[in-house]
Amino acid sequence: DDHTLDLSALGAISETAMTREIAIQTDTKGLPNTFVPGRNLIFLTFAAALAYRRGLTRIVGGMCETDFSGYPDCRDDAIKAMQIALNIGMDARFVLETPLMWIDKAATWALAGKIGGDALVNVIVEDTHTCYLGERGALYDWGHGCGQCPACKLRADGFAKWISTR
Repeated sequence: DDHTLDLSALGAISETAMTREIAIQTDTKGLPNTFVPGRNLIFLTFAAALAYRRGLTRIVGGMCETDFSGYPDCRDDAIKAMQIALNIGMDARFVLETPLMWIDKAATWALAGKIGGDALVNVIVEDTHTCYLGERGALYDWGHGCGQCPACKLRADGFAKWISTR
């Protein structure tokens, strides 16, 4: 069964461009204010709790260090540390899989096409989005988004690069 969880509490503890209506900026360390501290760690914790209940051991995350936005919780080291913490904390043997960790967005689109063909690519285009502003009104060749934020530009550029090599 699919699960949808309300994680709006992240907005209550996080003052970011993802949780507030503020302009996207970068701090002195190069970290964009779209970073929601601990978001991916929370996602993995909920996924592990569900996996534990179902007797599953493999958890797949879409984190990517290759063209990430500087988010600490997208780094391979963070995911490896989280795997250890989840295994100790739940007395389990989870394996956190991150098949996108070392590939760019163009390679991600290519992988989707290889695994599921046009049908999977269409699901990604029509049913997912990475827009920092949460824009769902506009639909481009590469999916929903504002078309202007860093996440939309990265996704659009990766899609265009993939299409040009098809």
